[in-house]
Amino acid sequence: MKKYAAWIVLTAAALLLLGWMPFERSDVARLAPVEALVVSVEQGRVVLDGGDCQGRGATWQEAWQDLRQGAEGQVFLGTAEQVVLTGSAVELLPQVANSGVLRPAAQVCVCPGPAPDPKQAAAYLSAHETGVTLQRVQAALLRGDDFSLPVLTETEGGLRLYAAANR
Repeated sequence: MKKYAAWIVLTAAALLLLGWMPFERSDVARLAPVEALVVSVEQGRVVLDGGDCQGRGATWQEAWQDLRQGAEGQVFLGTAEQVVLTGSAVELLPQVANSGVLRPAAQVCVCPGPAPDPKQAAAYLSAHETGVTLQRVQAALLRGDDFSLPVLTETEGGLRLYAAANR
């Protein structure tokens, strides 16, 4: 009988501790998942476009906060499989790679022209691997190595991925 009482006390203590642990809870119905994140700079302001949600700010961090606050739910970048940097937004690459809000396996590419539609970019890049991930970019930045990013361009009504271009 003492054996069972000890297990009951330990189980109750574990449940009590787990109830007080600081877990972040999310209502799944309120999640706003992002497939592709397009990062651009317009009139000196950083623009983050996730398709159904957008954020603007003077810095990457401000744009990320605006994206989170302006969305119709809780923005979830853990599902983002692609990050597209347009124009001068390539300079934000170290901040993007080290932000901690994007998954390390997300593909990265640069788009020299106008910002593509995030949903169209997600569909195209899902079928065409870039070969460069945020994790690889982050490692190259830490080592101080040079690296190249694939180039995504808009063609006659579609997208095309070209070999990496030097950064």
